[in-house]
Amino acid sequence: MINKNLIELQRNSKATCVVIETTDSGKLSPAVRMKASVSDKFLFAGDKPRFAEKVDEQSGLKKISYLVITGIDELSIDEQNRYVGLVKDREMNGYYLPENCIIVFTVKDKSTLKNISPDLYHFAVVAF
Repeated sequence: MINKNLIELQRNSKATCVVIETTDSGKLSPAVRMKASVSDKFLFAGDKPRFAEKVDEQSGLKKISYLVITGIDELSIDEQNRYVGLVKDREMNGYYLPENCIIVFTVKDKSTLKNISPDLYHFAVVAF
């Protein structure tokens, strides 16, 4: 069961992200969703990440929007650490997330929280 109030408290917060169970990710809207396992080309090729335009569009519509990155617990530590800059600096490949966009990572369940990179978990609020 997600704690939506705790998630919403992360709005306008710097250097923070939220971790929820993958099964609860559909309860967040408006959201841009992507798999954590996307390629480096998807994240770093071009002037900005491929998800940027959709995030900007969603963020302009509501007080709060979400960038939901699913399955972070299924990646190696090195692959997870690609997202540290996005959380810490709210920046990736020259693109800065809008202030009202909350970064959400999903994991299978509580038992897989231990699989999250310590560098990423340092910034995380577990909301289930």
